[in-house]
Amino acid sequence: MSDNIYHITFYGIVPDHWTVTFGSFADHSYILVEDYLSDGIDSTPSSWATIGEPLKFIYPQHLKKTYFIEGVAQGQLTYTSSGSDGYVKAYRVTICKVNTDTTETELFSTGWVTVNKTIDWDSSNSIGDEIVFPFWIDCWEHAKLEENDRIYVKIETDTDGNSYTKIYHSNDANWEDFKIDIPFRW
Repeated sequence: MSDNIYHITFYGIVPDHWTVTFGSFADHSYILVEDYLSDGIDSTPSSWATIGEPLKFIYPQHLKKTYFIEGVAQGQLTYTSSGSDGYVKAYRVTICKVNTDTTETELFSTGWVTVNKTIDWDSSNSIGDEIVFPFWIDCWEHAKLEENDRIYVKIETDTDGNSYTKIYHSNDANWEDFKIDIPFRW
């Protein structure tokens, strides 16, 4: 087993014409990519941040037959408001795996991060402010993944009932909305 750590940065996007079916994910359009695609692709730039409805971004390919996640993962989330002022009470980012038998396992998490931030809505221009939250996840107790596993990242948001909050996941290399750098060991 190698001691070399390799970092891969993933970006969350939602292409409108492509879905993934793997394990418990059926016709799932929230995916992780290693590089942004053409700016011209048909994709959904944001989703509502709803309590109890996490966003799950799956990486649809194999990385290796057997590999480990070990080190410190880091990334960022971007929230906006739509229609009125938004609010983010707390968020949680979790690195997970799903197996071909549909078993989903949480591997590492930020835990709930309390932020209590209002996101202003400019009604005269019909545009919401954006707020970016960085995060770090301690992955020192390594997790083993094998050929029947796929990784995914789960984002949970507590909006305290505010229904005007959205999370960005646009396919835009100039404005990185949701990204995560994960440390792997082969």
